[in-house]
Amino acid sequence: MSRASIFDLLHERQPVSEPEPTPEPRQSDYDNERLQVLDGLALTAAGLITLDSLPEAHTPELSSSLLGADGYRLLVHEIADLPVAEEPELGRMGTKALRLHRLVQSIVLEALMLLEALPEDAHYDVVLSAPVVSKAAATLIMDRLRAVIAETQYSERLGDLRHSTAGEDPHTVLAVPGEGGMPYVLWLSVDTVTNQQDLVSPTHSQLLVQRSRGTGLHAGEAAVAVLIRRLSNGEPQPEEGWLLGAGTLREHPARSARRDHAKRQGLIELFGEFWPEEETTGKPSRLVVDALGLPGRAVELGGAVIERWPEIDTIDDGVNVEDFCGWPGASVTALMLVLAIAEMKPDEHAILLSLHAESQSRLWALRGPVVEATQSGEDHS
Repeated sequence: MSRASIFDLLHERQPVSEPEPTPEPRQSDYDNERLQVLDGLALTAAGLITLDSLPEAHTPELSSSLLGADGYRLLVHEIADLPVAEEPELGRMGTKALRLHRLVQSIVLEALMLLEALPEDAHYDVVLSAPVVSKAAATLIMDRLRAVIAETQYSERLGDLRHSTAGEDPHTVLAVPGEGGMPYVLWLSVDTVTNQQDLVSPTHSQLLVQRSRGTGLHAGEAAVAVLIRRLSNGEPQPEEGWLLGAGTLREHPARSARRDHAKRQGLIELFGEFWPEEETTGKPSRLVVDALGLPGRAVELGGAVIERWPEIDTIDDGVNVEDFCGWPGASVTALMLVLAIAEMKPDEHAILLSLHAESQSRLWALRGPVVEATQSGEDHS
């Protein structure tokens, strides 16, 4: 995708004497279960992922500082050459806070260039999902983000800029507050678990490799930007982009306590309920999975897909998040969205499948517009 240089987009500040632009009215009547995904990109250890570019898989490398329980250095997926950030105050608040700030700075200019596709007078919100524990650190990161936006031609069209510590469910994260919001929203989602604190945290300890020769997912990180339009209540599916409907969350017994057959059957049933055979939009042609490398996941998924959608090849048509960045923490859902639309045709559909939790499975679907077959005088039968 060809994009202008950010230096061509820098905006000269208007004289103070010029009148302030009229504020764009905010809306509140958005559909809480539907979003239109327009574009996206992500920076991972494998490289930059865009709508028409998917890099090769990345091989984890030995960390310079992260040690496993056996005292040996662990393999991790770290993004190389992040912007240098001279932020002593933020550094004192923790190494993770500083790394999150650098991840935000690494993606923001490319993310703003996604706005080129919007109508000239379109206003937009920015929502940053980043698991920043300290309120002071979050404020500093947001201040730096606002300053970058202020230096571009897009600053006058910025509506709300807010921070969220969560990032799992896009509909929840991007829901407008009581005062409403703009139709377009730029969702920035960043996280890193390449640190000792996250390695042993209750959230990640069962996922991440703990020893130099252990099993599990390698610690990773990602910086993601997704351009989304909020749909009004009752609005039909747009003729461009992909429709992200409400996800389905299924609670079940722990995977480690179930036999392979039971796990496969449970997933087959979930597929059937989520995407019925009579689904009018057709069948999914792409499958994105968050943690296929965890014990038993490949067998569980492979058997279920063969039974439900035999035409889908989990290798050729499947995309595994960990191939590009290991485990990227809270940025995984946004990253799955970008991986789904990367190199996907406008009229295709994708399933996003979250299997990392022991006692939960979660599904989302990206549906392209239904393309009606054109009538012609030729008989192709």
